[in-house]
Amino acid sequence: MPTETELKLRLPADCVVRLQRSPLLKSSSVSRPVTQKLYSVYYDTPDFDLKRHGIALRLRRSGRSWVQTIKGGGSVMAGLHQRDEWEAPVLKAQPDFTKITDPALIKLFAATDLRERLQPVFTTEFTRSIRMLRLADGGEAEFCLDRGQVIAGDASTPICEIELELKSGNSGQLFQFALKLLHSIPLRLENASKAERGYLLYPDGNSPPLKAAPIELDAEMSVSTAFAAISWNCLNHLHSNETGMLAGRDIEYLHQMRVALRRQRSALNIFSRILPNIAFTPIAQELKWLTSQFGPARDWDVFMTETLAPVCTSLPNHPGMVALQAKCEQLRHQHNEAARHAIESIRYVESMLQLGAWLNAEAWLGQPDPVAASVELAEIKARTPVKKFATALLEHRHRQLNKYGNELTDFSIEKLHALRIIVKKQRYTVEFFAGFYPCKETKRYLRALFVLQDILGAMNDTANAKRRLSEVSITEDEDGQHEAVGIVLGWSASLALLKKLELQRAWMHFNKIRPFW
Repeated sequence: MPTETELKLRLPADCVVRLQRSPLLKSSSVSRPVTQKLYSVYYDTPDFDLKRHGIALRLRRSGRSWVQTIKGGGSVMAGLHQRDEWEAPVLKAQPDFTKITDPALIKLFAATDLRERLQPVFTTEFTRSIRMLRLADGGEAEFCLDRGQVIAGDASTPICEIELELKSGNSGQLFQFALKLLHSIPLRLENASKAERGYLLYPDGNSPPLKAAPIELDAEMSVSTAFAAISWNCLNHLHSNETGMLAGRDIEYLHQMRVALRRQRSALNIFSRILPNIAFTPIAQELKWLTSQFGPARDWDVFMTETLAPVCTSLPNHPGMVALQAKCEQLRHQHNEAARHAIESIRYVESMLQLGAWLNAEAWLGQPDPVAASVELAEIKARTPVKKFATALLEHRHRQLNKYGNELTDFSIEKLHALRIIVKKQRYTVEFFAGFYPCKETKRYLRALFVLQDILGAMNDTANAKRRLSEVSITEDEDGQHEAVGIVLGWSASLALLKKLELQRAWMHFNKIRPFW
């Protein structure tokens, strides 16, 4: 099965000439650029059945020839698109199902109803400049500069992007080339394919906020291999929500991006127990920076929707509450804008490219062990079977949980925070390695962790209410805004008391659940 591996990068249209004159591009080229005009028609049903199956069906004209292409499966991580691809020449711009050879696709397109409802849904028209590049470590890549547009009815969106398709070598070399190019061209990672951008032109073509996908690990795979698989999963989770977050369509996109960062930071924390911590430090610092950019925006989203909204609903005619809500909404907007600016920054792009290169190179291998300062010892640890490591870690974290939970008597903010952190760490650890253990018992343990985390999260939100309200500037109090602040704080305090009772019951329930490992 042919698999296409390419790194997609978006650039401003006014930077095209600068790119074409780039000394890096010229020195890396091993062929002269060739220009093509390409026209493509994408097919789907009115209900987007192919999109739901993760399939793109395209008919592309180059000169007088037509080629049918079907893409599906694979993944997109930090702009790196890896898709299964089937191509075949056809006589005209109509799908030819006799050209399909993959058994799964044959079965999908065998449905008469699906075939009859297929229709053109959007087109692309663009000029492509192609050249071959010799990469730094001897690999080769096809460099394509595409300029044009995606069209769906009266709607359209521009195309100005680079596709670096790997021909030989490893995909880490694509990231390294992009990092060098970033020094002179303000590139952006392009996580959406042309097909995905075509669907976005429809009112119902947006992808909903996506949670983390399950991770498939083998119990006997090495710790190093498992770490890479988990990290790519976290990166995919992050970038799957990036477009929606930048568009400001739903606060859940930001939430899922923040969760993805927490999962990745948790993975670094988990595996630093056995892999060289020194190799993780630069990446950990960048992830910490990005998390700090997301935190205030998410805190304000939660405050507005889960703390302030119920109070405003109960007191709709309180003038101070109305004024307070307006000021809080303005602060929320400012913090969300700051989070979007962070994602749009060159630092973010550089961090994601560095993370992609780092994961491809498995840069933690060959690093000395931080204790024994031995490369050999680090490599031995990296080859440890991951299930053995996971079981020991789960047991260690469970003992920590019991220690914090059983000492929870005064419900101090510090102790609640410590318990919440260890619950979250154990939850991510269970999710990463759940496939190694009995499904029923694992789910029961995980559900109990979810309940604890939800309660502790709600208690943390009530504590955060005071911090959020401290940011609000109230210079005059003619409409009772100070009173409104007092009402919100009182509401939060009473909710915290109820949550303490829930926490006690949830902890008693958790204590009765036997570990599954």
